[in-house]
Amino acid sequence: MSLVKRALAVYVVGSGLAAAALLMVTGLIHDGSPDYPIWKIMNWFMVFGVVIMLAASIHRRRRHDAEGGSDLGVRLVFYGSVVLTMLFFWEWFWTLNPDSETGDAVTSHLVYFPLVDAFYTVIGLSTGRHLWRCASQ
Repeated sequence: MSLVKRALAVYVVGSGLAAAALLMVTGLIHDGSPDYPIWKIMNWFMVFGVVIMLAASIHRRRRHDAEGGSDLGVRLVFYGSVVLTMLFFWEWFWTLNPDSETGDAVTSHLVYFPLVDAFYTVIGLSTGRHLWRCASQ
């Protein structure tokens, strides 16, 4: 089980760092069209990362509550994962719609996805650290 936790930790940290790097360089590599081909690929990796983060935070929160803990960090990661999941899937499903790249939707993508990507990185690093540490116990 520890090998699985470490693999999941590497996945969420790696995809989180990739999302952060891609977020920072998108302005330099993007051709100005409404289509973002690199992000379309990255989003598929993020789907699995979001699910891993949500599942890990739910498990961590349940275990923490069963032990009678009151750690604010555990709660922040849990609620952050829930919000990230809702925003990510709302925005991602929107982009899968063929008519989504018009008018206000493009503006929506320019506002929400950078926030989701930044949030993904932060939650991913926190979750990855926790999974890695749990694997060694």
